[in-house]
Amino acid sequence: MQPVAEALHTAIAGVDLNNVDLSNLDLSVLDRIAVWYGGLPSSVQTGVTIVVGAVVAYVVFKIVAKIIKGLIISIIAAVLAFLLTTVPGNMILSNAYDRVEQQVSTSLSQSQ
Repeated sequence: MQPVAEALHTAIAGVDLNNVDLSNLDLSVLDRIAVWYGGLPSSVQTGVTIVVGAVVAYVVFKIVAKIIKGLIISIIAAVLAFLLTTVPGNMILSNAYDRVEQQVSTSLSQSQ
C-alpha cells in the first residue's frame, strides 16, 4: 500500500497547474491564490511570504500599540481622577469639618 501512495503523491506533485485549464473548475479565491503562489519560482515565493508576513506584523503591531497606548492613557486618567477627587475632596471635607467644629464650639461657649 505504501508504494501506491508514494506513486500517487509523485503523480499529483508532478502536475504543473500552469499548463492546466482551470477555468472550468469552481475554485475559491483562496484556491486561486494558492495556485498562483504555487506557480511562482521558489525565490519569489520566499519574497512574497516575507513581504506578506512583514505587512501583517506591521498591522498587528499598530493595532496592539494603539490598544496599549489606550490602556496606558486610561490608567493615567484613572490615577489623575483618583488624585483629583481624593486629595481636594479630603481637603474640602476637612475644612468643612473644622468650620462646623468651630461653629459648635462657638455656639457652646456663647450658651454658657
